Amino acid sequence: MKKYIFIILLITLHSNIFAKNHVYLIHGFGSVKLTMNSLAKHLKKNGYTVTNWGYNSLGKSIPELGKMLFDEIKSKKEIDSLNFVTHSMGGLLVRSLLGYAKQDSAFPQICRIVMLSPPNKGAEIADFFAQSRIIKKILGPNLEYMTTDSTSLANNLPVPEDEEVGIIAGAKFDSKGYNLIIEGDDDGFLTTDKTRLGTEKDFIVISEAHFFMAHNKKSKEYVLRFLKTGKFTDK
Repeated sequence: MKKYIFIILLITLHSNIFAKNHVYLIHGFGSVKLTMNSLAKHLKKNGYTVTNWGYNSLGKSIPELGKMLFDEIKSKKEIDSLNFVTHSMGGLLVRSLLGYAKQDSAFPQICRIVMLSPPNKGAEIADFFAQSRIIKKILGPNLEYMTTDSTSLANNLPVPEDEEVGIIAGAKFDSKGYNLIIEGDDDGFLTTDKTRLGTEKDFIVISEAHFFMAHNKKSKEYVLRFLKTGKFTDK
């Protein structure tokens, strides 16, 4: 009898560890989940169970995608807690998901969220392209959702408060940045101040362009450290 009780306890403990080590990777706008493969391999190598979630960023809106992500996770009965690592617009999808999750007490606990170059306050590059009706039609509704205007969706989505959030921004560390149409230093798509939420537990800037944030070696190590400890450095 004691033997069977021990086995049950062992299985329960293993299930809890599995759940807490589950990470959802969410790619960015105009991208595919393939761009997160390198990061997925890094996390799996370090003991995490990874779901690399793909979606149609041009055909569906952020609110629709947030609900799809919510439903996807709700369907996984084995998950009782999880983490997110997002790139670019993926961070807005998780913020959209929070609006649904906070109304559902049965939704798995969200422990930590690491955002790579998230347009939390919009992106200057979206401001530029949103001026063209043709480009707006081609790129879909999410382009305007990501402008820096105070009324844009990016500036009005739910903000993580109970979850531990770490933000990694990219920059060139000079006065010009990667993109000349953006004033000041930037990662090619947005300036570092546009990534901030105000509720993040830790924030760090690395020398990297927007598109390559999920591939950067330092970035991957920072992601791993935050998932493990809730901070990017020992400071």
